Amino acid sequence: MNDSDTFDTGKLYSPEAQQIFANFYDNLMLSPGEAPVKSVLICSADPGEGSTTVALGLALAAAGKQNRPILLIDGNFHHPCICQALNLTDLYGLGELIAGRVEAPKAVIQRGASVFLSVMGPGITPPNHLVDLEPPKFKNLLNRLAEDYALVIVDGPSVNMYPESVLYASQVDQVILVVYAGVTRVPVLSKALAKLTAGGCKKVDLLLNRRIFPIPNWIYKKL
Repeated sequence: MNDSDTFDTGKLYSPEAQQIFANFYDNLMLSPGEAPVKSVLICSADPGEGSTTVALGLALAAAGKQNRPILLIDGNFHHPCICQALNLTDLYGLGELIAGRVEAPKAVIQRGASVFLSVMGPGITPPNHLVDLEPPKFKNLLNRLAEDYALVIVDGPSVNMYPESVLYASQVDQVILVVYAGVTRVPVLSKALAKLTAGGCKKVDLLLNRRIFPIPNWIYKKL
């Protein structure tokens, strides 16, 4: 699913999808010996690799496992999809918050698809939004949000096309770079990883999306 696709959120509620994203959430949150993850960026090297779908799936899984609210932020000012996918308005959001047009984060946060899922759309992009996202400004916002939300998930734009994800990456606890199995080329992935590293990101995990099994999946489970 790419930035311009029409979302079929019903597929995210299928038992198979729920189990996949529940396992993903557990692996993300239960790494032994590491500090708890309070914020995570989901992004990709290029558009069309499924990062927004992954962000939505992770948010729904987290909301189903936590007894505290989860916040999903659409940080893609160029091709926002989250509010459309969840049938929410996108009249205000992150843009108003970082520009100082609103003071309280709750003023730009909406209830999502479940009682524990909240959503912040991108809103209107400020003229100097890249300056407003520079460290430690976005990190300070994440710290404020951590007082009310057990996990903040940021859906960022593609790393190789836009600069925002590089800015987010150095300020969140964890970065997940979604890779389209069999499609994403090594030079494209290497370029994105180099940009994240140069921007100050210390840890990136790769998530292989849309893996095609050459033999039936049930056989793999028995190996």
